Amino acid sequence: MAVTISQFTISTFDLFGFTPPVFAGFSDVIGDGTINQSEKYLVAFGGNGVRGLFWQGGTSAINFEVYGLHENAGWDYITINGVNYNRSSATYSRFTVADNSSANYPTGGGEEGGPYTRWSWSGVSSFPFASSASGATQAMYVKHSGSMPASGALSMNTIHTVAGGSSGTSVGLNDSDVRALNWYNTVMGSPIASGGKNAMQEYYYPCNVGENQGYTRRRLPSTTSNSLNYKLSLNDLNYVTRGDFPVTTYLTVGMSIEFDGTDTRLRFWHGNLITNNNTIVYTNTLTSQYWNAEASGTANPVTYSSSANNAILFEGVQVKQAALLTSQHNESIDTGLNANNSNKAYAQYNQAQFGFTLMPTNSITSFVDTASGTAYGRAFTIQSLLSRFTYSSTTSSVDIRFRWALRLFGYSPADRTFIEKDTTLNFMMSLNTYLQKQP
Repeated sequence: MAVTISQFTISTFDLFGFTPPVFAGFSDVIGDGTINQSEKYLVAFGGNGVRGLFWQGGTSAINFEVYGLHENAGWDYITINGVNYNRSSATYSRFTVADNSSANYPTGGGEEGGPYTRWSWSGVSSFPFASSASGATQAMYVKHSGSMPASGALSMNTIHTVAGGSSGTSVGLNDSDVRALNWYNTVMGSPIASGGKNAMQEYYYPCNVGENQGYTRRRLPSTTSNSLNYKLSLNDLNYVTRGDFPVTTYLTVGMSIEFDGTDTRLRFWHGNLITNNNTIVYTNTLTSQYWNAEASGTANPVTYSSSANNAILFEGVQVKQAALLTSQHNESIDTGLNANNSNKAYAQYNQAQFGFTLMPTNSITSFVDTASGTAYGRAFTIQSLLSRFTYSSTTSSVDIRFRWALRLFGYSPADRTFIEKDTTLNFMMSLNTYLQKQP
């Protein structure tokens, strides 16, 4: 017996319009073909999206690609047109596409590249889908072997038969063969003692982070595009003053990851400072693409005055290692000079701010071992300065992309969640400053 963990529907016609087909299916990188967007982010892969599932006639291969770095585990096969392609028979590979690669910027509007995992089956010389007609689509199924469902009804008889017992015979949760199937064993590596804590929900097939992340977890989609149309927050600092004195303003944003002993919090930070204690106009606004009224309790977009907020709260999950790649886009730092020939603006990047430990290596593949109770991250600042006898204005802006790779570990019986997987998340934050001094 097999149980479906995730399913998604893709187009099955040739991506280049050839008849007979030579390259058919869906590919985010090529930007052609389609996928049901509501199904794209798979429970079986920590909520990461499908990068592609396509057949190449020239190489006689089926390729299945998922965003993020994933272990070669957690599912058993994918079913395409009634045929099972076993994970154990596939060639397993993990890749990281460089930021400046053309593969990151598909012309058809797909997601960016970055880290992804591929399973490839060779020797598939015949067209594997049901139809190659224009507009044809078909459902694909990611499955695991066995009888334990990921959700829904689960009976003691099902658990007993999976444990090797006969259907319809006497069974109890405290039986040794049943206790051996409890997912506590998978996490801790040791069986539950006779009479120990034991519950039915601990026997569901484990699902990765993604299945039950509703508004209470304040989950944000990791769909930052290269066009910068999707941003986590817009940070605007506007200050107008008059007088013969120097004025300096600072606008800072950052992100950090921290395990607090119970949950892992991926946070975004923002702050501002002015040197002469005058009134400053500053707003930090979460864009509507990245929030919802249920999560925030108010309508979109949401303006926050506090210095830190959760971007994602992973309940009951510990981050064991983290990597962070940041980059600047659309940078426009004022190069003008003051009356004393000093710069009107400075960009200060890769800082340790807001009390977190700086992640010094700017890489998506260089991981830091994280300790409980310590926040790790990186911050960025625009400093604007108008000196004495300078009566003018200065404007600067930059978009900062935060690309995280997280190695998470956790187990939550209530959510039927077991993870020891890698996941990647992308965010963008925008800094805009305006300073004017009049005589």
